[in-house]
Parts: sequence; C-alpha cells; structure tokens
Amino acid sequence: MKAVRPSHGGALNSATKKYQIKKSDWLDLSTGINPNGWPVPEIPTAVYNRLPETDDGLIECAQDYYQNPDLITIAGSQEAIQLIPKVLSELNLIPTRPRVGLVTPAYAEHEFSWQLARAEIMHLTSDNIENHLPELNVLVLINPNNPSGHLYSPETLQLWQQQLSRHKGFMIIDEAFMDCTPQYSLLPHTDFNQAYNLIVLRSVGKFFGLAGIRAGFMAAPPKVLENFEFFQGPWSVSHPARYVLKQALNDTPWIEQNRQRLIQQSDRLEKLLIVFIHNFDQQAKLSGSQLFKTVFTHKALSLFDHLAHQGILTRLLDNSSGVRFGLPADTQQFDRLSRALTHWFL
Repeated sequence: MKAVRPSHGGALNSATKKYQIKKSDWLDLSTGINPNGWPVPEIPTAVYNRLPETDDGLIECAQDYYQNPDLITIAGSQEAIQLIPKVLSELNLIPTRPRVGLVTPAYAEHEFSWQLARAEIMHLTSDNIENHLPELNVLVLINPNNPSGHLYSPETLQLWQQQLSRHKGFMIIDEAFMDCTPQYSLLPHTDFNQAYNLIVLRSVGKFFGLAGIRAGFMAAPPKVLENFEFFQGPWSVSHPARYVLKQALNDTPWIEQNRQRLIQQSDRLEKLLIVFIHNFDQQAKLSGSQLFKTVFTHKALSLFDHLAHQGILTRLLDNSSGVRFGLPADTQQFDRLSRALTHWFL
C-alpha cells in the first residue's frame, strides 16, 4: 500500500476557501502551538546578511536548558523524523526492513517516514508496548503523546530502552510537548555514551510558540549525531532562527512564567470542554497535555464542522476519532469558543 502524506493543523488558507470565512475572522485552535509565545525582539540586519555559524553559543544554551551534552540543532523535529530511518540504516543499526512499533493515534509523520523506509509497522497501545518489545527493531513514542497526552515515566522508558538493547532494538522518543513537564524528560537521566540505542527529539515550536522558525534539537549517541549531520548538510538552521533560539532558551524568567500560564490556560480549557462534551456524547472522553485537549467522540466530524462554520478551526483526528483543541490565547477567545459550543445545542 502506497504511503499517504499526512494532513496537519494550521491550514487556514484551505479552511478559508472551504468555509468562505475571511482569514482574519478565524480563531485557529488547530495546532497545539502556544498562542502566547516567546516575544521575539527585533533581529539585527546583520543576522540576515551572514550565514549561520555553529560556534555561536546556541548548543551550549541548549545543553544547559535540556540538561544533556549530546545535542545537535535540526530544522524542526520534522527534519529528524524524515532522516532518522536513513541514518540508522546507513549505520547498520536496523535491518533492511525493520519492524517498527508506534502507539496510535499519534503524530502521523513518524509512521509515514517509516513507511517510506519500507518498514513493517506494528500499531500498539500504551498498555501493550512491553509485551511486544522482543518483536521490535524500533520503538517510536511521543511523550507526552499527541493527541492523547499520555505520559511515560523516565523509569519506564529506561526499562524499555534496556530491554530493546538486548536484541539491538532502537528507541526514538519525540518530546515535542515536554517543556511543561520537564521532570518526565529522558534527557537529564541519559548518558548517550551508554544508551547507544536511543534518540530524543525536542521542539521549540510548541512551548516557545516558535513553530515558524523551523528549528529544534536532537539528542543521540555521538556516532548517530555525526552521521545525521553528514546527511543534514550545512546551514540546516538559519541564522535568524539561531539568533532567536539562543535568547529564548536563556530567558529563564519567561520560561517559568510561561509554564505556570500554560497550566492555568490548560485547566481553563479542560473545564470549559467538560461542561459541554457529555451533553452531546455521553461516551466522549477528554484527555491531552498543557498545550492541547482532545475530545474523543464518535461525533467528531459533526463537532469539527459545526465549529468551523463558526470560524473556529480545530484539528480533526485521522479516521474522525476525535477533535483536538489548542489553547485560546485570552478571555475573549475562551468566550468565543464557549459561545460556539453553546450553539451546538440550539
């Protein structure tokens, strides 16, 4: 079966055409990106005029923030997701047709990239992972999971990583939404000189609200990082992106304040959704992370379409199994969402 490129949130131009609503009139809750991101300062003209240099101090900032020395910059998690199968194959760390376990539902680009690498995909649930570890060449997890928000403890992940190592299995952890729960990150607990079968991805697009600069970080054993950089090529992350990132990662007061603000916004969104979801579906379930909440319901398509007609764009999950809500930015946006949900029952 031919691999099909996944769809994603944030497609406002497409929604504008489909629903005939001006782009400026939309409330976009489809992406899970912090709506009150890090305040980007004016960028000096010289930053645009010169190519980026890797000894600009960015890696040192990232090493301090993520509490791990074995990092490289990447052009967003997406670059790593696309290149990892090739890198592991070139290093003979996986078979020609690896068996790859993925928890579903999850961010679909992981599965798509492994499909392109001709992998055998095994769909798992959070409850049956350990039972299937002996069968896997690669285990891919998103922690916390997108869209369920399920969190795996560092202790559990370390145990699974050790079990996989016994038959040369590899583990890939995508921590794109981890910044609000740093105590769950594997990075402070990992020595990649010992954990030869582990890769961890970190994003700045979600928590920092900097998705547009297409930058992030990857932690892995030195041999994997060296090979990745070979295929990555020079200047993967732009000079403006590096300039902004270095300042954002160093802004400790904003980081701490943002964590608290996101927790409050997340609680507010959860309480708002709880008021409505059981009124339109008694079987509906609500879960998520600090940056999004997901309503799993058999009425997902109808709910998504109703909100879209009200100018509110959410993320309809694959197979219409649920609707994911990003955080409203302020009280006005919360009130608009509340009114739109109220109209659902009128």
